[in-house]
Amino acid sequence: MDFIGIASTWMLFFAAGWLFLARKIMKDHESRAFLVQTLFSATFMVSCSMFSLVLFEVLDVLSHDARWWAWKFDLITVTVVLIFLLPYSFFYLVFRNMEWPWQQSVYLACALLAMYLWVFYTITNSLPIVGQSGSFVVMGISRLGVLGVTAMAITSGFGAVNNPRNSLTYFLTPVSEQDLQILEKRLMKTMEMICSKKKLILMTRNELQKKGQGVKAGGGGWKDKVGGFLQSVTGASDDKSSRQNLQILKQEVQGMEELSSQLFEELHDMRLAKDKFLSKTIAGMLLNYMGYIFSAYCVYKMMMASINIIFNRVSQVDPVTRALSIAFLAVQGIQDMDVEPVVQSISFVLVGVLIATSIRSFLQIWLKIFHLQNATYSIHYSNMLILFMAWMMGMYFVSSVLLMRMNLPLMYRKAITDVLGDIQFKFYHQWFDFIFILVDIALHFLQ
Repeated sequence: MDFIGIASTWMLFFAAGWLFLARKIMKDHESRAFLVQTLFSATFMVSCSMFSLVLFEVLDVLSHDARWWAWKFDLITVTVVLIFLLPYSFFYLVFRNMEWPWQQSVYLACALLAMYLWVFYTITNSLPIVGQSGSFVVMGISRLGVLGVTAMAITSGFGAVNNPRNSLTYFLTPVSEQDLQILEKRLMKTMEMICSKKKLILMTRNELQKKGQGVKAGGGGWKDKVGGFLQSVTGASDDKSSRQNLQILKQEVQGMEELSSQLFEELHDMRLAKDKFLSKTIAGMLLNYMGYIFSAYCVYKMMMASINIIFNRVSQVDPVTRALSIAFLAVQGIQDMDVEPVVQSISFVLVGVLIATSIRSFLQIWLKIFHLQNATYSIHYSNMLILFMAWMMGMYFVSSVLLMRMNLPLMYRKAITDVLGDIQFKFYHQWFDFIFILVDIALHFLQ
């Protein structure tokens, strides 16, 4: 019965990843690579499965042995997929897109995979991430966790500095209607230039096709042959020049499409900034107050990260649980009440919310990146971007599980520790704080 439940969750997550890729990411493409879609769905499946197993540990769903075997399957699968299958498929597509034969692409992809594995092992070998008794899976998860935690710390540090500037009206620059009109005119002018150059590309292609058909349609007489020969000699340079101009026009259109995407994003951001600045409604004021709360949390996070680095410590309780405990104890008449079950229940809900928001925010970010790049890249490069997205998704969720362990009560940490093996969890929190502070300092100097 437990096996049926676990298999059902795997099938559900795999189908969700398949549908998300087909209907959200690659909905505009009629042809999709089956292998790429399978690898993405498998990565999505094991990533969500690890998060669900964290909730199963907390809620005591399924038996202990069933959860243990599910953990082992997920860890082995995510290790093999992230370290071997996704990089190899990415390298193979690189050479295939360069129009290499598939046999040579297979061998060259193997060579690049070997080089990647050497770099992957070397850059993390000197870090104290695993003990002496680590297995292959533990060594793989620990090294993937380093890369994932680094990416999470960079994005978190950027958000801690950038989000208060974007959410508080104090930091917002007033946007006038004239600024919006100027940017709209630039966008419309760029779109008009793109349309005119695309028309010119079609005219050039039609002209080249007509010339080719005219030469083939020539008669068999000696006058026609001599005329065709003279036309081929005099028109060869013209055809070559036309083809060169065609390539130049394609490059110009590609650059203008990228510019139009940037202008559209900038115009959208300016409209949002204007709406925030002029918002005097209750909802607008509430969002502004939420911005202050979030800013205070960002300041608290930076202070605690600095303290953890200076005193070489790791917080044993997440800030939300600590704040709830203090709030319950501060209420009059509740001192004799056992607040631990209440705080644990709220903490469980927050862990579930954290898991859901992590998955949602990650998919939204990469969906935005994909559609921004998809304006200029073909289906082949889109497949490469999807493989890279799946690789980042797997590392992100692996590192999230490693860091989320600290948000769980002590009685539930042991089960996850036993499954993940001899991994030095303290290092990942210290590494996160270190990268987080470096990014904050760098952004403060750059802005």
